[in-house]
Amino acid sequence: MDIQAVDRVGMILALFGPHRESVTSTEAADLIGLNRTTTYRYLTSLVNANVLDLRDDRTYVPGPALVQLGAFALGRRDILRLAVDPMQTLARDTEITAVLSLWGSSSPVVAHVEEPPRREIVVSVRVGMQLSTAAAQTGIFHTFMADAPSVARASRQLPSGERERIERLVRETSERGYAAQVSTRGIAVLATPVWDEHGLAASLALLSTRDVLDVHAESVELAALRNAATTISQSLGAED
Repeated sequence: MDIQAVDRVGMILALFGPHRESVTSTEAADLIGLNRTTTYRYLTSLVNANVLDLRDDRTYVPGPALVQLGAFALGRRDILRLAVDPMQTLARDTEITAVLSLWGSSSPVVAHVEEPPRREIVVSVRVGMQLSTAAAQTGIFHTFMADAPSVARASRQLPSGERERIERLVRETSERGYAAQVSTRGIAVLATPVWDEHGLAASLALLSTRDVLDVHAESVELAALRNAATTISQSLGAED
């Protein structure tokens, strides 16, 4: 096996995330530090293998093989099976959408969503969606999984402005032990870590409008969120 080739493919795939949904051959070459001819050859091979797609505007995006592999990997996680009941209870008791996110190649990915059964109108998010650098869940991973190579690499690849925002979010999350966010559009998120025997396994969050979700430290929603996260963590073998 050509280890260098595997490493280069990994570098190319790591370019994609919420901050970069597509890339040109020239952009990819500049970002990974290879000459343009070599980069183009790798990109072409990945397109031929259905790992990437080449769009009409000559930009490359994740292809069907990569999406299929990602879905399979997520489906194999025990956490998706063990989190369902606690998340259903959390959504029912708080009447707020519960969201479980796992770390992808360069950002959190929504893995499971439970919506409150009694609310006629809910705020929700799609399973499989990559979350942005501004998301509260991103703060959880960058705070509690900062030593992981993929997290460190994702941080290095961010533009300076986004990196500074992540650093502020990490400081706040580290002090609180959870992440809280209210967007300019009035969407509120509370996120907390979920652990297994190895370390951080996921982020569990509540998602609603700021009029419904209280993001303060004393809120009943945060207490319920933490209880659900503890239940899932214990089922995954996390130490108390």
